Amino acid sequence: MDWNDLKFFIAVAELKSLSAASRRLGVSTSTVSRRIDALERALGSTLFRRHVDGYELTEAGLGLQMPAEQAETSVKAFERSAQEAGDRMSGVVRIDAPELLGQQILIPGLGGLMRDYPGIRLDIRSSVRPVQLATQQSDIVLRIVPPERGSYRMRSLGKIAFGLYAHQDYLDAHGTPSNEGDLSAHRVIGWSEELRYLSMALWLEELFPGLQPAMRFASFAAQLTAVESGFGIAVLPCFAALRTGLTPVLSDIPRLSLDLWLLVQDQAARTPRVQIVKDHLIAILTKSADQLEG
Repeated sequence: MDWNDLKFFIAVAELKSLSAASRRLGVSTSTVSRRIDALERALGSTLFRRHVDGYELTEAGLGLQMPAEQAETSVKAFERSAQEAGDRMSGVVRIDAPELLGQQILIPGLGGLMRDYPGIRLDIRSSVRPVQLATQQSDIVLRIVPPERGSYRMRSLGKIAFGLYAHQDYLDAHGTPSNEGDLSAHRVIGWSEELRYLSMALWLEELFPGLQPAMRFASFAAQLTAVESGFGIAVLPCFAALRTGLTPVLSDIPRLSLDLWLLVQDQAARTPRVQIVKDHLIAILTKSADQLEG
């Protein structure tokens, strides 16, 4: 068996598509298909059911998925350790953080770390989509949903509060909703259909069943810009809304409050530079706790 075939198996298992896996891996779809076929021949087992709309893991494939992810993680950790063995306080630390938390809270607070440890290089991935913890692509992960699997050490760092906000110009032009029923007469800014699973989207749907957003976006930054431009009302993190001077709407409704979790990948946790970065992130978030909790 060629161990390199595992990365092709993992990509197809996660993305359920040859074309999506080929884009991630930077190869052709025929190469992905050929490597999957080679892996199945080597193992003597069918790992995927091929459908017109994608690839689905068989029972044998499901049994291989977690060991394959663990094997890939071990190989990556070995490669990084070998590359960076000369200086334990130098090298890359990969961080994944929620979009506005990374942009408005973490990045502005990293000046001391960058000054005191010039050999540490940060790779910060800041988005609304949760990182795939099972593949362990990041050393440190901040997220508002605890993971179901993945070898991470986890701790709670408090909560992040969310509420409904609008620009005062919008409220001056369209009026301020005084109760939940009024919201149907206003322009609400929501999430793209593929992100309806996010806690913020579910909270809005639970409060206002059947509400149809006037605008949909796939990022918090876009929603924040739309609200600042006076386009409507959106569910936003309180720290981001208050920082930009937005006005709370329907503030008598209980706000959405989500736990903030910090996770450190098991093997990376033993690395001094990762410990240093983790301690700095904890200090930044502890100092910002009042802002985060609204």
